Amino acid sequence: MTKQEFEKSVEAARQSQAYAQYCTVRDAVFAMLEQQSKLDASPSGYWRTELAGFDYMFDASPLIIAKLRHHTYHLTGLKEYEYRNHHARNAPRLADRLHYLEAQDTHGMRVPESPDLGGFGYTIDGALYNVDTLKFYESLIVMDQQGLLDQFRNARERRLVLEIGAGWGGLAYQFKTLFPNTTYVVVDLPGSILFGATYLKTLFPHARTLIIDGTNASAKIPQAKEYDFIFVPHCAWKELTLPRPDLLMNMCSFQEMTTMQVERYIAQARAWGIGHVYSVNRDHSPNNPELTRVSEILARHYTITYDKNLFDAKPTIEGFSPKSVLRRAKRLVKQATARSREDIRRYRHLIGTLREN
Repeated sequence: MTKQEFEKSVEAARQSQAYAQYCTVRDAVFAMLEQQSKLDASPSGYWRTELAGFDYMFDASPLIIAKLRHHTYHLTGLKEYEYRNHHARNAPRLADRLHYLEAQDTHGMRVPESPDLGGFGYTIDGALYNVDTLKFYESLIVMDQQGLLDQFRNARERRLVLEIGAGWGGLAYQFKTLFPNTTYVVVDLPGSILFGATYLKTLFPHARTLIIDGTNASAKIPQAKEYDFIFVPHCAWKELTLPRPDLLMNMCSFQEMTTMQVERYIAQARAWGIGHVYSVNRDHSPNNPELTRVSEILARHYTITYDKNLFDAKPTIEGFSPKSVLRRAKRLVKQATARSREDIRRYRHLIGTLREN
């Protein structure tokens, strides 16, 4: 690439819709951070460390935004490098897992990775798939088998779903693709919203989107169902007012919070009368000493069902990565000899059903 060609590509990226969305979202996120500072609403120590790792995203160049998905490893640990052509030997295994999940899917909910914003994966059946894709697909199947998605399927009236900790927006992308007549509310840390809102606003350019700054007035959203996406900073949670959500979801972020933070989310879900809460988390992460157990907190307010029959044999979230057979064998031995400890560190699908008073 010549210097002239490079400068031309930078300018094209600067004029793109994605970069314009990023600039808009970044301004909103700075307002959230200012409000967070006023409220002294700091995240857990675990997340303060994680957030410090991607502060460069607040000064991202147009080319970085053009490949935004390459940088979401800060949120999920999944790297584009693992899916380059020289790692294609791992594709058959991922394909087997995909087809295994598809055999459990009775409603055709398979949504591949979008190639936009640097989307990556192995090409399987003509589309891109990676561990993130399968992780979200697995969760959708679990929720569907528990009957949680029937209300969103061909709904005559608009439904509202609330995701706590949506990260870069992968589950939201799949959910909104499958159930377009849904208002999708994201509550997250401002740094994560920088990724998620940029991604979703770019992939759904005609969506009606609201980003609130976290002030008391902005957190009152009585007309929430007029929007497709609503982004709410975590510091506004206590003041958040909107129509009762039909479902609350959390993927892999309760495990990164403090006990008090998870308690506040679940207690408010009960106060709102949300019928079901879906969680897939480690019960306790060894990296987070500020949390007791996710299941214990959820059980204080909801009756819990553990979905462990379908996926224990072939776990997606903690199972697939390009590792050697030897390393996998060692892990299985470790699990067998330390089962009690492993039980609280493995990912579990939990369904919380609101108890009748």
